[in-house]
Amino acid sequence: MNIDISHWTELFQACVSNLPLPISLPSVALANPPYCRINPHSNLELTRFEMAYKWREQENGSYVITSKLKTQVEQECLFIEQCLKKVQPGEIVCVLVSNGILSSSSQAYFRRWLLEDMAWLIASIQLPPENFQVECGLGIITSFLILQRQGGDLPVPENYFIFMALADKIGFDSRGRQLFRTMSNSQQNPEVDSDLPVILEEFHKFIQEIWHNYLDK
Repeated sequence: MNIDISHWTELFQACVSNLPLPISLPSVALANPPYCRINPHSNLELTRFEMAYKWREQENGSYVITSKLKTQVEQECLFIEQCLKKVQPGEIVCVLVSNGILSSSSQAYFRRWLLEDMAWLIASIQLPPENFQVECGLGIITSFLILQRQGGDLPVPENYFIFMALADKIGFDSRGRQLFRTMSNSQQNPEVDSDLPVILEEFHKFIQEIWHNYLDK
């Protein structure tokens, strides 16, 4: 069965009536984990995660896992580990994380494990605190990470480019009020004041002009 992926209604109907999926697509895991800690000792199921254990730093700056469980572990780390272990090499994991695990010295072992052993970081896009203030009442700064699973026959680059962006505005303020750009005399309709459309456009350019060129090497 051959169906153009752009004909999504036909594709959906085919998926319902003809399993498995009639076309081959790479998996993409999407995750928005809770930003809180959990005690691995309270749930034996968590002992299967590498991130549930303490890691010891070596003299050369690398880290090795120990046999001791941590008293608390960030659920974000568990979500990322689970996602990466479920997808195949070359497939994508997109996850929204708090900036704490990206900058805290106590999470250095996690970052080394993530970027040296598990995935390549394609993009890191930081969002402003307003992102969670309106509905959740949290002024937390988060970043959207796009990761590609390492492994298999994929080459391991010594150096590669990473798309990085910082969104100062996302179209609304901390009270949920919509923000608009200052209108010029030639404009007829107001334009939402958000950095995300420009970031998305630049990310598309990055994928087409830089990341795909790297994959073709």
